[in-house]
Amino acid sequence: MDLLKRVLLIEAGVWAVCGLAITVVPGFVLVTMFDLPPLPDQGYVRIAGIFSFSLSLLMVLVARRLADLWWFAWAFVIATAGSAIVACLNALFGLPDGASPLLWWLFALASTAFTAGLLAGLAKTGTERPPL
Repeated sequence: MDLLKRVLLIEAGVWAVCGLAITVVPGFVLVTMFDLPPLPDQGYVRIAGIFSFSLSLLMVLVARRLADLWWFAWAFVIATAGSAIVACLNALFGLPDGASPLLWWLFALASTAFTAGLLAGLAKTGTERPPL
């Protein structure tokens, strides 16, 4: 369970920081730091940041109650793997002309690493615990 707990807490930290950043200063993060085109409306980006932060709080909750809720980490596998797929496809096929793919490749790489970590943690936890 230690591996799963560690991955959940690290991922929660990353999602919380990134969520806060795009909630508070989306233009700076997306346009200045990652060279994406300016957005006419940043409301949906801020909402995504709030959801990212909220999801990180749920990750911490599950990590702290891992003995009872370890199976709930499958929800985070789905969210993280889905994010990796969307980020990768967007980097390959969805960028407007002149936009940098750097943010999307970083997002895809981090999400893939977290997905692998969650799956490894779940596999190890599954062998440590008796079946439900």
